[in-house]
Amino acid sequence: MMSAFRKRNKGFNGRSAIAASNEHDVQDESVRTALMFHGDCDITKQEEYVYRFHHQKLPALKPNQISISGVKLTREEEDVIIVAFIRNSLENAIRFEIVDIMIVDQNGSVLAKKAFDLSSLGEIPALSSIAWRFSFEERDILAQSIPDEEWQVAFGWK
Repeated sequence: MMSAFRKRNKGFNGRSAIAASNEHDVQDESVRTALMFHGDCDITKQEEYVYRFHHQKLPALKPNQISISGVKLTREEEDVIIVAFIRNSLENAIRFEIVDIMIVDQNGSVLAKKAFDLSSLGEIPALSSIAWRFSFEERDILAQSIPDEEWQVAFGWK
């Protein structure tokens, strides 16, 4: 089951924005996105700093891309929890509904796959990135094990 973080003070449009790179910039065919947190997320200043740090380390996107980048993998009993940034370098806001998300290894082999209802995520503004938590239950895991390192998260296409 996917979950947002915990409740937090809501900013503009129900979200708090944190610029990961002073502003988004478009130059030399690359786009840096502004980091945002969902209005329902409640993170500490330390967690915010860590997310900002990870976001700044991500490579710039090309214009008109939608991307997902995994940041953190944790385990709760038999479940695997992934924190990822959903990134939007389009000039327009986007919305998702049901989306297949996969955990893959360095060779592209699918380790886990699940359909997530991202409608509660709401609108992801243009040129922005939002942190989200994805929970893969034991039944979603397709491999015998998922490594703590050398994994990626990807959108699944049918």
